[in-house]
Amino acid sequence: MKFKLLRILILSLLIIPVILASKIVAQDVARIKDTKYFRVFREISQKGRSIDKTVIMGPPNRPEGYVSTRVQFPESTKDADINVLSDVPAFDWSFGCSATSAAMIAGYYDRTGYPNMYTGPTNGGVMPMDNSSWPDWYDGTAWRNQCPLSATHDGLDGRTIKGHVDDYWVSYNSPGPDPWVGNWTEHSYGDCTGDYMKTNQWIDPGPYNIDGGTRFYNYTNGSPLHWNDMETYGIHIEDGGYGLKLFYQSRGYMVSNMYNQYIYGYGGNTNGFTYAQYCAEIDAGHPVMIHIEGHTMVGVGYDNSVTNLMYIHDTWDYNTYTMVWGGSYAGMKHYGVTIVQLELAVVGCQSDFDGDDYVNGSDLVVFAEDFGRTDCSGDCEGGFDPDGDVDGSDLVTFIVDFGRTNCP
Repeated sequence: MKFKLLRILILSLLIIPVILASKIVAQDVARIKDTKYFRVFREISQKGRSIDKTVIMGPPNRPEGYVSTRVQFPESTKDADINVLSDVPAFDWSFGCSATSAAMIAGYYDRTGYPNMYTGPTNGGVMPMDNSSWPDWYDGTAWRNQCPLSATHDGLDGRTIKGHVDDYWVSYNSPGPDPWVGNWTEHSYGDCTGDYMKTNQWIDPGPYNIDGGTRFYNYTNGSPLHWNDMETYGIHIEDGGYGLKLFYQSRGYMVSNMYNQYIYGYGGNTNGFTYAQYCAEIDAGHPVMIHIEGHTMVGVGYDNSVTNLMYIHDTWDYNTYTMVWGGSYAGMKHYGVTIVQLELAVVGCQSDFDGDDYVNGSDLVVFAEDFGRTDCSGDCEGGFDPDGDVDGSDLVTFIVDFGRTNCP
């Protein structure tokens, strides 16, 4: 008995320091930046790691007095001087620049092999290239662009229950409390990036995001702050990048990597994310979330015939613009990136009728029973296309699937 108690005590002494070392000191050590659209608080973990909490409150419209360099969307070139991702949507600011940027990236994936990112009725269930399909909405102070992938809303895109806008939005820069507090039950997260990224959300007790705001954490020294480190420090529940990871996972996809990182040279660091890494992400087919001091945008390409030139969608219209890596845009300095990488999509097996992850003889029996029918009205499992019959085109789909053993 004494030995057992001694073992428990020893284990406790070993575990407690690890637990203590994993937490962020509760108070902000220093507010090192405070501008109209951007705040930075420096915090120290019990391990002594310096971590910056950045709060981005990007404006709904391009700041007055700034003119961006608009370009025609270029063609990628074989010699790799220019590479652009042509399927990245360009959305107009919809209840937060960070959530809007995340929706553009999710919309790109929806169009390129990850079809569960958007499952609404618009455009045949495929995310459109801009958010002009949905009507603007007046919040009592200004007209707001809407996009259901950024922020859900009762009555928008066929939704019949309260969503993100209903529960969390008052007006741009409103500090809360949110409309749902004390009035109705908060909706369950789902369908939009803003939910999981905590954009616009007032949390009691704090910290909270004002309407339009999202926060991201970074190691001060420029090293990548990965999702598992965020969990260790207990800051993952607040981080917008971690929230985007959760959104992807909620749509049924696996995330292989997620981190926030200052760019090389920002604040004098020598560990940061480089332009070469940015180009590698584009080459791999990954749009990049770009952070400037007060706004979030999406990097969609590069041009190596011009020094460190990026093509971006800036959330303020449906156009493509250019920006120099590490420079300024709309008067705000480029400081960081958020990277969320998905596992390669496994295309589903339409012919796995019994759901056993295989397409084999039992599925063939089902297809054979349907083959030749011309009276389908939603009851033909073998009718893969919506033409009301099961014929040769459906047989082609079944043949492609037959024999697969990796159906998701």
